[in-house]
Amino acid sequence: MTIDSIFYIFYGLIQGITEFIPISSSGHLNIIEILYKSIESRNYLYETSAHFASLLALLIYLFANKHFSKSNIKANFKIIVYATIPAVFLGIILKFYNLSFISLKLIGYSSIIGAILLYISDKTNKFKFKIKSKSTKFILAGFFQCLAFLPGFSRAGSCIIAFRLFNEDRKYSSIYSLYMGIPIIGLSFFSNINDFDNLIIDKHLITIFITTFFAAYFTISIFINVINKIGFTPFVVYRILMGLVLLAYVD
Repeated sequence: MTIDSIFYIFYGLIQGITEFIPISSSGHLNIIEILYKSIESRNYLYETSAHFASLLALLIYLFANKHFSKSNIKANFKIIVYATIPAVFLGIILKFYNLSFISLKLIGYSSIIGAILLYISDKTNKFKFKIKSKSTKFILAGFFQCLAFLPGFSRAGSCIIAFRLFNEDRKYSSIYSLYMGIPIIGLSFFSNINDFDNLIIDKHLITIFITTFFAAYFTISIFINVINKIGFTPFVVYRILMGLVLLAYVD
């Protein structure tokens, strides 16, 4: 097995494991690309394959666990659409102006700041907001989700922070972050694939797809089942350590 083959397997595993837990998939992918490929830019070809695999794993998981019942879709479809609007609007602006914010230093700071906010939302009752309306919670979480455009902050983490601040328990905060991931990951996939005139499917993309799919499905299953027991502190510690290591490395 060549070094390149190991890289693509590792890339898929990292994407699948980190997409739906609050430690930032984009930040991790940026790190391995910067360190291995020495480029501070996004590889849209890899991301397209990885996002499609992540989305497929998410949809299959939700279907297998009966989240796609008519009553559940009816209760959540509109509010998820509304909650996605802020990220879509910001994403269009960033894409139009071709803005990119990728560096190891930024990932380090975003990881640490996100960790602190995650800890506060999970452990401190002083900052809890009593919001009864589910629609309001989702729409406000949609604005939090925009923080994920900063590499290292985490889309799942930003949504979980919001729902924990709105007094949802850990499991439902995580499940709602999965719901909000459906349109965002789907839009990211279609946005990226439109940038390619000729999309050539080779063994590297297939490797990324397969490893991402199985890693994502396995991670979601475990994460949702154990999060109420273990809490978010392990992710907080990991994010802070990763951020400190990155900041030490660039300095």
